[in-house]
Amino acid sequence: MSTARKLTPASLAAVLALTIAPAAQAQSQTAPAPVTASVAESGTVAPVSRQDRAYLRQAHRGHLAEIAAGKAALRESRDRGVREIAWRLIRDHRRLDARLRHVADRLDVWLPDAPSAEQRAALRAVTDREGRRFDRAWLRLQADAHYRSLRLGQAELRLGRSEWVKDLARDSAPVIRHHLRMIRDEQ
Repeated sequence: MSTARKLTPASLAAVLALTIAPAAQAQSQTAPAPVTASVAESGTVAPVSRQDRAYLRQAHRGHLAEIAAGKAALRESRDRGVREIAWRLIRDHRRLDARLRHVADRLDVWLPDAPSAEQRAALRAVTDREGRRFDRAWLRLQADAHYRSLRLGQAELRLGRSEWVKDLARDSAPVIRHHLRMIRDEQ
């Protein structure tokens, strides 16, 4: 009779355990399981700094405000340059915000669902104007908002802890600078 037939189910399980356990241990020593920057081994989200949370929330509100401002310019302005900038802002800020929301979800950071009251009031003040007055006020509002966005990103790069969030700030800076050049050229 062969050896396999002589083993009882309990002894077969013991033999398998003795042969599989060392192999699994050797594999775990040579190739550790990948761990993301924000997820600990227990599956819980690692702490995110107050600076990182503030950046995510403020940048998200900024994106929402830029999208709303772009839509307002498409409704109100007849100037071709302003309308082109508005389309670009809507497209770029939607892309930036989609990536930001993905990172915020992964880091379990709550995001607001609208621009701040100050941002909404500033846009209302601009939309109360007509014609060329609207265009000039809208371009000034966009320039101010983009300067604030650059400063926000610089603060995140200096003080932030999460590499994911710092990557967002680093990657959005060239887009924001490009928007500023477009706005300044139109002013």
